[in-house]
Order: sequence, then structure tokens, then C-alpha cells
Amino acid sequence: MSPDTGNKFTEGEDYSLSRYLKPDTPETNKIKSLQGKEYEYGDYLGTIEYSIARYFYENDRKIKDKDAVAALTNIKNNCDKKISFFKQGFEIEIIENLIELLDDEPISHHEFELAIDYVLEVIDNRSWMEDEQAYLKWATYAMGLFTEQESEEYEKNIKKFAAKIGLSSKHADLMLMKGDEEDYFEFVENYEAEDREELTEEELVTEMEKKFLSMPEDEKFDFLLENGSEFYELVGLYISDLSERGEFDKIQDLYEKLTEKYDDFLYLYVYMGGVYVEKDPALAKSYLEKALETLDRLDDLSDSTREMLRANFLNLIDRLE
Repeated sequence: MSPDTGNKFTEGEDYSLSRYLKPDTPETNKIKSLQGKEYEYGDYLGTIEYSIARYFYENDRKIKDKDAVAALTNIKNNCDKKISFFKQGFEIEIIENLIELLDDEPISHHEFELAIDYVLEVIDNRSWMEDEQAYLKWATYAMGLFTEQESEEYEKNIKKFAAKIGLSSKHADLMLMKGDEEDYFEFVENYEAEDREELTEEELVTEMEKKFLSMPEDEKFDFLLENGSEFYELVGLYISDLSERGEFDKIQDLYEKLTEKYDDFLYLYVYMGGVYVEKDPALAKSYLEKALETLDRLDDLSDSTREMLRANFLNLIDRLE
């Protein structure tokens, strides 16, 4: 919706938002929060969040979560002001969509304030994610406004971020709100309660390895399927561990699933070659030949690194013949 919408609520008589709200009653005043009442107030919460997401996606990709907080706070504190009081753009997008709903299904002033407070809490619950647009991007994703490609890229970035700070694929799903909302709020509270210091890259790798080794077996497998290309060292660690336990069927299962998901996974081929050097030299050679073929398709390697790896692979292949 563009700033000059021509909407019926901004033309002619200039009403206040409060005109569309019912008086408070003793019953509505007893409500302290809309937590647990999301279904009952879903239309109002959804209208607010959809308005925010659509404005971000269609009008201004530069706004930040703090701008959404400022807009909602201004609307909440000045709902008795005439609509012309609010700036054309972000605030008017939210107000006009709310008025359209409230005109048919009004709620009380107190309930309206609780709806605003609820969305403000949702925004705050994403403030820990090291992105000034964490909520805006999530809301746009959740509301289905992103293209398929944009959604895939968003999910990929969330999973990378989760892996970077040592969280499992289950936590990544919670961050994408694929799990229960109640579980997500609990997860955020637990995460924020931890004393997390800034780590160097080396310390982060060590911390990630510790977390990975402490995961249950099924979580390790799922984690690598989601984050294997990002944490390829852990793929090698896990394959080596499975090899020592003689679980080659599981190694093959992981290999097949990883190659379906990731293109040109160079180090996976190297790890697979190393595992089968003594057990099946011919199979080891075939994996190393795949690694050799992959080298020329990778754009992010320097010429010196590429040639060093090529020499190493050829040397290993010669020894297996």
C-alpha cells in the first residue's frame, strides 16, 4: 500500500482510531495479556503483523525492527488522535487495515492495547538474533510474502545462524516458528538467560564441537543434514566416529542424503575416501576421483589451494592403484 492510498478512512471526515474501539468493561479489564488467547484475537494480531510485513516487503526494505516498535508505540499512545496526526506510510498502513477490521468487529481500548503489546513482545523476542530486521524478515517469511527463492534463502540463513551459535536443527525450526509458539518463547527465555560471551572464531569452533559431541545420535545426524556444508569438519569427525564403530551403513546413508542436499561437497568425498582406504581401496579411489572432479567446479578456491589439493588427491589415487 503506497503512502497516498486514497483510502476511505483518510478522505473526508477525519476520525480517530479510538472511534472504532468499544468502551472497556470490568470483564475486558481483567485480561492481563493475550498470551494463550492468540486464537481468540488472531484477526487483530494477524492484521497488525501482516500490515507491518507487507509495508516492509512492498514499500521499504530499509526499515528496521525499531521502526516497527516506534510505529506501534505511537499508535498505541495516540489512538485518540485524528488519523491525520500519523505520518503517511508505515503507521497509516497499520491503522487503515486495523480500522477496516474494527469497523466490523470492534474490541475495547484495553484489548486493543494488549494486542499492540503482544506484537511488541513478539518483536522483542527476536531482538537477540543479531539482525536489526530480524522480526521484519521473519514476519514477511511467516506471512508468505517472500518468493519461494527468498523463503529458501531466509531459511538457509536462519539455519546457518543457529549452527553458528551452537543450536540444533530443532532450535532452527523454532526460530522459523515451525514448532509450537510456546516452545519458541521458552527457548528465547532460556537462551537469553545464558551468559554468552563474545567468542573468537577458534573458540567458536571448539564450542561448536563440544555441543555437537554432546548431542544425541539422532540429533547429530539431523544437524549435519541441515548444516553439513557449513561445519564440514564435524562431518569428518562424525564419519570417522561411525567408521570406528563399524557403522558403514549409516555412513552411506549420511553420504547419500548429504549429496542429495549439497552440490559439490568436496570435503565429503575426501572424508569418504579416507574411511575406505583400507576397507575398500577401489571405493576409496572412486570417492577421491569425485573430489578431483569437483575441484574445477568450485569458484571459492584460490589457484594455489586448488593446485595443492589436486596434487594431494592425485598422490593418494596413485597409492591406491
